[in-house]
Amino acid sequence: MNIGLLGCGTIGSGVLELLDKTNDLKVLKVLDLPSKKDFLGERFAANYNEVCANPEIETVIEAMGGNQFPYECIKTALSNGKNVITSNKEVVSLHIEEFYKIAKEKGVYFLCEASVGGGIPIICSLIDSIKINKVNKIYGIINGTTNFILTKMNKEGVSLDEALAEAKRLGFAEFDATADLEGLDMTRKICILSSIAYGGVVDYSKIYHYGITKVTKEILADVKALGYTLKFIAQSELVNGEVFASVEPCLIDAGNPLCGVNYEFNAVYYDCEFNDKLGFYGKGAGKLPTASAMVADVKRIETNSPKYYFEKGKEYAVNNYLDSSKYYVYDGNKGKIIDKLDNVDNYEFVARIF
Repeated sequence: MNIGLLGCGTIGSGVLELLDKTNDLKVLKVLDLPSKKDFLGERFAANYNEVCANPEIETVIEAMGGNQFPYECIKTALSNGKNVITSNKEVVSLHIEEFYKIAKEKGVYFLCEASVGGGIPIICSLIDSIKINKVNKIYGIINGTTNFILTKMNKEGVSLDEALAEAKRLGFAEFDATADLEGLDMTRKICILSSIAYGGVVDYSKIYHYGITKVTKEILADVKALGYTLKFIAQSELVNGEVFASVEPCLIDAGNPLCGVNYEFNAVYYDCEFNDKLGFYGKGAGKLPTASAMVADVKRIETNSPKYYFEKGKEYAVNNYLDSSKYYVYDGNKGKIIDKLDNVDNYEFVARIF
């Protein structure tokens, strides 16, 4: 199979590394900045059409991130009858319906396993589950960067800035980690999972998110004194035709399996009608775990695995849990648990009791 690669940064270079170890998969062209020209040699592409409209290339792998330019690249590749694989949760969450529609019209694959959970095979498992089961609830830790940061703070007593610097050094966090810290990354991921699970479009921009930038060592100590651990959790639930979804810090007790999910690891659970609860655990950040998920998608194409096409069932109204859950609030030097949260802005920090 001849492959074109869009982006040769952290994830893209991992994909290239893994593909170059195979005998049956050949990367013909790689789109990247001119600074990579010497490294890539004859494979270097300066224009995305050298990849997305190249008649010799059968499958395009997008590993750039962002929205507008990747959107144009993916749409062009699909429209030219090429299979597309992406790890880009932002572009998938915004255009999932359109991408699958073009893929279906052209009879090609659109695969995005690596867009949620790094190396965890959550999307293909979810697709298999919904063939038989109704899935009405999804929750978990689906951002390795923030889980790494909170674990470092909890276990080693470092500050958020110190933990973030270490995450960047190890390649778990981007230079600008705002999307991770504020929960935008997880809103996109829970949006993708919810849309597939519930068979309808979930607008990620309507999902309530509250970040972890205000978390301090003092807050974590106070949470621990109350008998809880603080985790950053994404969740969604289909209730009477409406989706309740949120991405927010949560207090969980020691009996919750999410309590033991630490550092860059992720864990995702969903509830099935017949299969009960299913859980998935693995590395949710890092070069090779994410790259391995993308190469696994390549193998699905190579072995002619059944194609899946998301089709819009309906557009769901999206609500949050603010009026129906207990919350921990911190103000000054001590926190407390309240039965109903009136306004997040009234407190220094808030977290849901999960």
